[in-house]
Amino acid sequence: MTSRSIDLIMRPCSEELPLEPSVGLGEKITRAIEVMVSHNLQHIVVVRNRRAVGMIRLEDAFREIGLQLPLKS
Repeated sequence: MTSRSIDLIMRPCSEELPLEPSVGLGEKITRAIEVMVSHNLQHIVVVRNRRAVGMIRLEDAFREIGLQLPLKS
């Protein structure tokens, strides 16, 4: 698997998201997944110079690396 950057799947911030936890612009998609899973989040803010520049959805991150979210029971 190649190391893909979150820039590929970043979306505009559509709502007011907390800046912590966050991932930095240019970080790997796997890092964003790690942070979201460890904090039980469905999306996370992407920051540059401590300012929100976008967001990443867990579903999009999994899809980009070829995985699917498990179905909720």
